[in-house]
Amino acid sequence: MADLTRHQIGALLLASLRHHGLGVRDLFEGRQEPLSWFFRVLAYDQSELDILESGALDTLHAPSALVELVIDEMALGLANIGIEGLSTYFVQPEGEDPLAPDLDLELDPEVMLGFLHVDVAPPGLWLEERESDADRNEALASRLTQVAQEVGAGSDSVEVHIEGSLDPDSGWEDPRESVRPAGVAVHFSFDIPLVGTGERELAGVLDRGASVAAEAVEGMRRVFRKNGD
Repeated sequence: MADLTRHQIGALLLASLRHHGLGVRDLFEGRQEPLSWFFRVLAYDQSELDILESGALDTLHAPSALVELVIDEMALGLANIGIEGLSTYFVQPEGEDPLAPDLDLELDPEVMLGFLHVDVAPPGLWLEERESDADRNEALASRLTQVAQEVGAGSDSVEVHIEGSLDPDSGWEDPRESVRPAGVAVHFSFDIPLVGTGERELAGVLDRGASVAAEAVEGMRRVFRKNGD
C-alpha cells in the first residue's frame, strides 16, 4: 500500500470497471466523514453507453450499477508511513527504543482500509411499466435472489431490496394484488482490510467488485426478460 494516494485508488476502480466492459457516468468524490473519502460512479454496459453518448438516444433505459468506494484516510495514512513513521507521533521516554517489541505497535487486523459497495438496479421505466400482480412480484423477488446468490459468492455481504408501492388505480381493498415494485436493487459489499492489503490485493478486490457489477447488470436484464417485462 506504500505511497498509494486516494486518487490512485480511484483510478484503479475505474480501470477495473473498464476491464469488465462497464462505462461510467456521474463520477463523484469527496469527504464523507472527517476521516473518510469516497468515490461514487454510475456504471452501464459500455456498448449501451456508447450509443447514448453518440446522440442516438436521449435516455438510456438499461440496468445500472451504483459503485461506491469508501476509503479510511487515517488507515491509508498509517499504512503509508508504517510503524516506524507512526512512532514519530508519540512522545518517547528518553533512552527507550520506539520500536521495542514490548510496545506492541502492531496494527489491528480488524481495521478496515475501506469498503466497496455495488448496488445494481433496473431503470425506473421498467418498474413504472409493470402491472400490479402478486405472483409476478414473487417471481421477480425469487429470480433476483438467484442472481444475487450466483454472482455474489465472492462478496462479503449480499442483499436484495424490493420496495412496494400500492397502485391507487386498483383500489386499496386488496393490497396484496395492488402492490408493484417501486424500488428494486441488489446490493453487494466487499471489505478491504488494512493489514495485508497492498496495491495488488486492492486491485484484486476492485476487480472482483467490477466483475460482480457487470454480471449483476446482465443478470438484472435476464430477470426482467424472464418476468415478462
